[in-house]
Amino acid sequence: MKPNSKKRNLLPWIALGLSITAGCSSVKTVETQAYAKLSHQRTYEYDFSAVWKGIESTLRNYRITDRDPNEVDALEMKKIKKRKLETDWVYGQSRDKYSEYKINGTPRRVNLQTRIKYFIEAQRVLGGITVTIKPKEEVERLNEDGTSAGYESVDETDTSRSAELLDKIQNSILSAPPSNEL
Repeated sequence: MKPNSKKRNLLPWIALGLSITAGCSSVKTVETQAYAKLSHQRTYEYDFSAVWKGIESTLRNYRITDRDPNEVDALEMKKIKKRKLETDWVYGQSRDKYSEYKINGTPRRVNLQTRIKYFIEAQRVLGGITVTIKPKEEVERLNEDGTSAGYESVDETDTSRSAELLDKIQNSILSAPPSNEL
């Protein structure tokens, strides 16, 4: 047998191996859907206690990891200038982050799992209370077989989540019973 004939016999196997691996899925990097940037801050024209009750009511189903100051009585609430709150990780499916892959040459897309930690600050300003939401977002990375490879921080967070939370705070303030304070 000639030395070149062995190489020729291997060529069909190499071609077959390449065609099989080309048909399998391969996950690429995290892509971000281009959406309009929404606000992460809003000023509410209410007193501090009404806004803070709205924040607490909105986040009643979230695990709160830190409040600064932790406890404030009704008298202190009238004098307080700033208060902060931090939530634990909130898990869900990303609205704007995804990975693209191909199966048999056909492009596919999978929305990634995400976790977000909210840092909320309420600060007294002239005319109301400004609420600022600073989310920390991480998306789940995927292995080639679709299993989790852990979470990784993202540079640009999903602004729709902060805007949605601000809307919920507004609705919570509006739906609260009227205050008896003068």
